Amino acid sequence: MNEQYQEGDRPSLVEINTPVFPKCELVDRLMAVVYLLVGYGFIWMCSSYDFEKNLSIFTVFYAAVVLIYLWGKEIRPSKESWFWLAVMLAMAIPYAFWSVLDILQFLALMAVAAYWTLSASGRLLKGGQTSQWIFFDGWDALAVVPFCNFGCQVRVLFHNTEPKEGQKKVSGKTESVLLGFVLVIPVLVIILPLLSSADAGFQHLLGDLANTVSDHLLVTFVRMLFAVPVSLYLFGLVFGGVHGRNTDQFQEQKLLETGKHIRKIPDTTVCTVLIVICLVYGLFIGLQGNYLFSAFTGRIPEGFTYSEYARRGFFELCQVGVWNLIFTGLSGSCSRTDRRGHKGLGFLITLLSVLTLLLLVTAVSKMGMYISVYGLTVYRILPLIFMLWMGLVFVCILARQKKEFQAVRLCVMAGAVMFCLVCIFPIEHWTELYNVWARARGLIV
Repeated sequence: MNEQYQEGDRPSLVEINTPVFPKCELVDRLMAVVYLLVGYGFIWMCSSYDFEKNLSIFTVFYAAVVLIYLWGKEIRPSKESWFWLAVMLAMAIPYAFWSVLDILQFLALMAVAAYWTLSASGRLLKGGQTSQWIFFDGWDALAVVPFCNFGCQVRVLFHNTEPKEGQKKVSGKTESVLLGFVLVIPVLVIILPLLSSADAGFQHLLGDLANTVSDHLLVTFVRMLFAVPVSLYLFGLVFGGVHGRNTDQFQEQKLLETGKHIRKIPDTTVCTVLIVICLVYGLFIGLQGNYLFSAFTGRIPEGFTYSEYARRGFFELCQVGVWNLIFTGLSGSCSRTDRRGHKGLGFLITLLSVLTLLLLVTAVSKMGMYISVYGLTVYRILPLIFMLWMGLVFVCILARQKKEFQAVRLCVMAGAVMFCLVCIFPIEHWTELYNVWARARGLIV
């Protein structure tokens, strides 16, 4: 920068690195107030008895608030954001009636809600679409944007905002009155029971009302204490998405340049590692072929029961599939030459994917034979769905060796759909019905 500053005019480092706070409008201030209710609603939901039902209601309320904010700022949600909105609602609404995933479904819902908020405001790294940068988009949505804009709600509430043309400038009197009502709650919690005890007439007038009101106010105040940071977090996320504030911590071009610097491992080294891994898998399959593939013929190896045969090695093979996915990704991203420019590397990635698919198929066949004898349970269905998704991932890896397409986007969205189907359908009830039907016909034990 050639720009010269006169003495005393040079900006400080803090001023240079701190993003300029955007000019706010009346809608920003109104939504800052609404998000106080959103934060309180979240804490009320978590501390209520009917948590499952209230979670569904709160999710619908949260989605409506975000969409109203975007509409008020004349922002049209990206097309893909409607898909993630449907995913979020598909996870939340059935939760009021049934769930086989419990805490996992709740955590996934929180992550999808944050991701959808950033997607709806068009702040994902690759043109508002899910891409290979989903880890960075997710980290932006869950941590970077909300925490970097953590104090924005306070600034919007207690600083004069810029009105649109033709509107009057709004003062901060409303917010000050609301703050006064909040601060008076702990005072009433203290003085009402004391006044009731100090004067018989006052106690006779109020009866148990003083203690009842005091207790309710105390619960409300405690909830408010926890609601404030939640409100600051949620408003920081949507405010950052709407105004584009602190949403550029990760940039696609910089990530691509960083990826080039990661390619330091020689191609020969990467190929050697893949060859050794493929040889180990080939040796394992060759030595254990009779054991692994006996499920295809409907028989079990001598000395095993159906349950022992199905369980032994099933989850280990699932872990092998996950590790092979990691090995494949690292091989393609850390080698000096891109897989498209190195035929040997591309062939080894293809071979590793084929061997992994073979191991996944054997694991699925073992579990399928176990189900055919003992029937269905939730804990037998969920691993099968996961392995089906893993199979799709490796099929996409194989297809990508021939033709370039957005494999990560396809796999992520397919995984989201599978997860939603598990949430939507009453799997536990259906498995019970199937087992009763199959047992009555002698199909299972």
